[in-house]
Amino acid sequence: MKTWKRVSLVAVTIGIAFGFAFYRNLQNCKKLESYGTTVKQGCINQGNDCRMFATVICWSQRQMSWKSEREPHFVLLGEPDRTHLGLAWPPYLVFNSPDRNGRWRMFRVGFRYDRTWKGYIFPTVAAKYVEQPLRY
Repeated sequence: MKTWKRVSLVAVTIGIAFGFAFYRNLQNCKKLESYGTTVKQGCINQGNDCRMFATVICWSQRQMSWKSEREPHFVLLGEPDRTHLGLAWPPYLVFNSPDRNGRWRMFRVGFRYDRTWKGYIFPTVAAKYVEQPLRY
C-alpha cells in the first residue's frame, strides 16, 4: 500500500511540474506575440507560431530531421472537403475536420515532410486551426 502512495505522489509531482512548465511557456509565447515579435525558437523552418517546450523540441528537430527531395507516399482516407485522415511513410498522420466557421481543425504527428525546406522534420506534433486542410 505504501508503494502505491509513493508512486501516486511522484506522478502528481511530475504532473504539477509539467503543468507549471506548460503554463510558463504559454505565458512567454503570449508575451512575445503581444509585442508583435516574430517568434523564432530554433526549430527547423519554423513559422511565426510559438512552440511549446521549444528548447527540447527544437533541439530534437535539429538532430533528427533530414533533407530529401523525395516526398513521402501519401494516402487520403475520406473526402478532401469533409473530415478526413491522411497517412504517409515515414510514419506520419494528419487529421483535418471542418468547423462551423469555415475553418479547419488540424492535428498531425510524425515525420512531417516540409516542401519549403525540402526534407523531413521530426519530431512533429501540432494541433491548431487552419484556413484550409493540410497534408504536411
